[in-house]
Amino acid sequence: MNGKETILIADDGEINRAILRNLFEDDYNLLEAENGEQALILLRQYRERIAAVLLDLVMPEKDGYEVLREMGEDKRLYHAPVIVITADDSLGSRARVFRLGASDVITKPFDPDEVKNRVKNITELGRYRRQLETMVAEQSARAREANAAIIDMLSSVIEYRSLESGQHIRRIRMFTRILLEDVAENYQVYNLDARKIQLITDASSLHDIGKIAIPDSILNKPGRLTSDEFEIMKAHTLKGCELLSDLDRLRDQEYFEYAYQICRYHHERWDGRGYPDGLKGDSIPICAQVVAIADCYDALTTDRIYKKAIAPSQAFSMILNGECGKFSPRLLECFKNVRDRFARLSAEYADHLPGKVKTAPRAPESGYGGEGENTLEQSQLKYFALLRHLDATVMEVDLDTEVFHLVYLTDPDFSALRSGGSFEEAIRNFARTAVHPEDRERMLELLNGYIDELFDEGMTNRERTYRVLERETDTYVVCRASLLRINLENPRQHRVLLVWQKENPRPRPKADGAQNGKARGRLVVDQLLGGVQKRRCDRYFTILEVNRGLVNLLNYSEQEISARFHNRLMELVYQPDREKLARQFREQRSAGRVLELEYRLVDRDGRIVWVSDHCVVEEEGGAEVAYCALLDITRSRRAEEELRLSLERHSIIMAQTNDIIFEWDMIRDQLYLSANWEAQFGYPPITMDIRNEVPRVSHIHPDDMPAFVALMDAMTAGVPYKEAEFRIVDAVGVYRWRLVRATAQFDIDHKPFKAVGVIVDIDSQKTERAYLVDRAARDGLTGLYNKGSAQNRVEAYLASCDPEDLSALMVLDVDDFKQINDRYGHMFGDAVLVELSAKIAKLFRSQDTVARIGGDEFLIFMPNIHKEDVARQRAEEITGALRDMLRDSMKNTEFSCSVGLAFVRGGDIRFEDLFGRGDRALYRAKAEGKNQRVDYRSEMQGRPAGLFAGETAGRRTRIDSDHAQQWSLSSLISRTFDILYGAEDFSDAVQSILALIGEMFEISRTYIFESGKDGQRSNNTFEWCAEGIEPQIHRLQQVPYVDEGHDYRDNFERDGLFYCQNTQRIQGWERGLLESQSVQSTLQYAIRENGVFYGMVGFDDCRIQRLWTREQVDALMFVGKLLSVFLLKHRAQEALNESLINLHSVLDQQEAWLYVLDPDTYTLR
Repeated sequence: MNGKETILIADDGEINRAILRNLFEDDYNLLEAENGEQALILLRQYRERIAAVLLDLVMPEKDGYEVLREMGEDKRLYHAPVIVITADDSLGSRARVFRLGASDVITKPFDPDEVKNRVKNITELGRYRRQLETMVAEQSARAREANAAIIDMLSSVIEYRSLESGQHIRRIRMFTRILLEDVAENYQVYNLDARKIQLITDASSLHDIGKIAIPDSILNKPGRLTSDEFEIMKAHTLKGCELLSDLDRLRDQEYFEYAYQICRYHHERWDGRGYPDGLKGDSIPICAQVVAIADCYDALTTDRIYKKAIAPSQAFSMILNGECGKFSPRLLECFKNVRDRFARLSAEYADHLPGKVKTAPRAPESGYGGEGENTLEQSQLKYFALLRHLDATVMEVDLDTEVFHLVYLTDPDFSALRSGGSFEEAIRNFARTAVHPEDRERMLELLNGYIDELFDEGMTNRERTYRVLERETDTYVVCRASLLRINLENPRQHRVLLVWQKENPRPRPKADGAQNGKARGRLVVDQLLGGVQKRRCDRYFTILEVNRGLVNLLNYSEQEISARFHNRLMELVYQPDREKLARQFREQRSAGRVLELEYRLVDRDGRIVWVSDHCVVEEEGGAEVAYCALLDITRSRRAEEELRLSLERHSIIMAQTNDIIFEWDMIRDQLYLSANWEAQFGYPPITMDIRNEVPRVSHIHPDDMPAFVALMDAMTAGVPYKEAEFRIVDAVGVYRWRLVRATAQFDIDHKPFKAVGVIVDIDSQKTERAYLVDRAARDGLTGLYNKGSAQNRVEAYLASCDPEDLSALMVLDVDDFKQINDRYGHMFGDAVLVELSAKIAKLFRSQDTVARIGGDEFLIFMPNIHKEDVARQRAEEITGALRDMLRDSMKNTEFSCSVGLAFVRGGDIRFEDLFGRGDRALYRAKAEGKNQRVDYRSEMQGRPAGLFAGETAGRRTRIDSDHAQQWSLSSLISRTFDILYGAEDFSDAVQSILALIGEMFEISRTYIFESGKDGQRSNNTFEWCAEGIEPQIHRLQQVPYVDEGHDYRDNFERDGLFYCQNTQRIQGWERGLLESQSVQSTLQYAIRENGVFYGMVGFDDCRIQRLWTREQVDALMFVGKLLSVFLLKHRAQEALNESLINLHSVLDQQEAWLYVLDPDTYTLR
């Protein structure tokens, strides 16, 4: 906005609002509401932008008390302090408004100055509170980020604790990815893309995170769980959600939403018979549905503590036929497509336990999904065939793999077809248990060539009849079995539909007249989806007659309803709804005889079923009875709830997003922008006459205006979608990068008339990208430009400069740098180059180019100088700076350099030629005795150009610019951990690490000191010495920390580091201690835990006063930290072992028995 804070005035009196408006309009932005409902709307619209609310208590529609209550419930009150202005000065009124959350109460009539000051104080307090909230939120975000690594380890911890497998999580991730990719290809309705698939795949690792809260006695029980134990085991889904809520990571909220859904819902099933919430159908998130299949398949095909693995083919059939619970038909189609890949992964990533999983035979190329047909086309072929056989049991069979899928089951008499791990087993079980004995041999012919003849003879269908047992009447009825071939166009594919349909309908009751009509009516009523036919209008709603629809709805028989519930409908009603149902019945009955009720029932499995109850009340025998029809509305109620939550989520997202939403009306040339514009830029946008006003008075950067105009032209021309990036200035004059994503809307004539989209903040990404580009252009050691980027900068200037511009190029080389490397080592040489680079950079302008182009070679380009003497003076300053460098710390070493200088006017020269001139001048400076500057002259033209001609390699010392790559922190970490985890003895591992560090960094001595028991003395416990260095470990025992009134531990900084490049600068007894060991330079890291000093890890140089680079210090600090952590852990374990030995010794002397009980099961351990 305009920098002012916003106040909401809610008062139904226009005069009162005018008075308050006059008081605050100069200092605040004002919003006004004339009733409580308007006030709540404005609060929800502007949310945290409202600094305070001035609220009257007596208002129409909703009074001040209702506003306060709803603000508290909606969490708005926390962001918007409320000042109540009322004429009611009673103590009761004051207490009530303060209890509801008001910040202050002002009594009418009021003093204007007093009101202004009180409002000012409260808004300032609110502003400070919001600033504090921001700081707390940032700290909380950092804390959550620090815990992010824990999430990646939890799944591994769980799988080892549950004794499942080391490969289980890996397989789940791969199964999930494979199945998701097939779902994305065949069912675009799920809107899966590569990013979502990756997020869901990663989140699938956490599906069983809640098992960490399940007792071992249940988690690893070898036998079948009891019902109580299973209830505890089912709680792992909710326990996992609680853990995830605590581990929430703000930077990737979408990942945690998927993880939460997978953790909570991966045991839900398509028919609503899963847990914990009994979700049904597509109300189960697709991510949880996919992981459920992956988890189920892995559980079947791997050994578990309570069962052995089964073959993948059998597991495949069990899942398809609902033996592990029902899954989405769409996902099962995709599951068929990836069957072979699942089986291969099961074999490739098996657990290698004693009982190996059987491998499935490889299916031929004509398996599911072959010949270029996708799942949708296969489904269309199947369901066209099924249209001719409605209300029949349908089985899909693949003869090549013997995999079958009971696609559609309408009659429980055919349920035996579900059994068996293959098509042959299913047919044999069905023939044995459900087919007439005389027809069984004919039934088994399905397995012995009957189906093959369908393909051999090119037929499309075959039919036979069998007698099948109807269990309700305990009689055999004739059933027609029809074979229908799938995909006639593909002769290599052997897949059929086997359709079972009873020929004769169930016998109807035979009666005449009224009895026949009543029987027919009862038969029709029995076909209804649900409902009580007749009940009394008493307090129990006693059931008089009930149809099979209610029986099927609740899974209770009529006998159970009578014996268990005494035919009382009220006892079947969900307990919280009973009083509400009775009240609804009384209220509607008093208004008429036709009633419409809604309530919840509880079925046999404990699931909640929503019903709509339509009743007509009649009088029979002097008492009222109700004829009722019940309809299952569970799915619609859940859909309504999902819609409500979806709309609420959409509203929340729109309110909380930082993006700016825009709509451009091309016809009127008007622009609408959401409130985030003013929140981000601090001023109102241009909204009228956009094409003319934006280019004229726009806040868009002039260089980016063509991109904005091109975007408008593209939308006007009917381009469906276009993006553009440009900079917009904010209220304080800073340009911010924004990305505009615009989509054109078309009218009925397909002409563009509007453009809608979002303006996204990409300023941080642009800044980060610029940083990375700059980093890529820099030398890794010195931070100066590298050779390639320097050449680009020089060439860009030469291409654009004026003909009269004077420029200078210097080529600098450090004299005799090889001797420095040979004497002090490459690391010291690197440190010299870093120091020299810093000094050179300080001597030049920001527009000058200073680059490191080789080991000890530098290039400096000075564009647009006024005269040549400026460059010559800079060259002299460079040689002087190098001569004085490190004079104090390296008294016996002198540094010098040679400089070649070339001048040019204009840009009519190639970079290689200009550099060659400077290089030839450097060559002359070296030849004439070094330590000097030489200007290029025309007679040098014939001399070779060193760097680009390849001849200076012999005359100059090169340090590889990537010498730091000889060691790296990553390789150091890897080698250190290899030593720690590979050694059998901890002391040997520590000694090896000290030797590694000493040799890698060319250190004289590496060592560890540990504090004694009193904490006041230390002992040298580990030491490594370079060749020629005298060991000190035997003489450095019981060395006191405090002497001559000074504590040696005070030398360590807060980060635990003590670094002294020259030990001669240390005073007192500590200097004598180091001199006695011939130490010239030392770097030590403190071993601390909870603020207590336990010793130190040290690195000494006894030959030179070493100058460490920042990277080297960081590396040694890491080694110090790592050794301190493992050393403290090792000492703690030693102390624990010693305590256990002492405890056993004491217990062995006791004449008593000790018992140890498991806290979960109370059994003896």
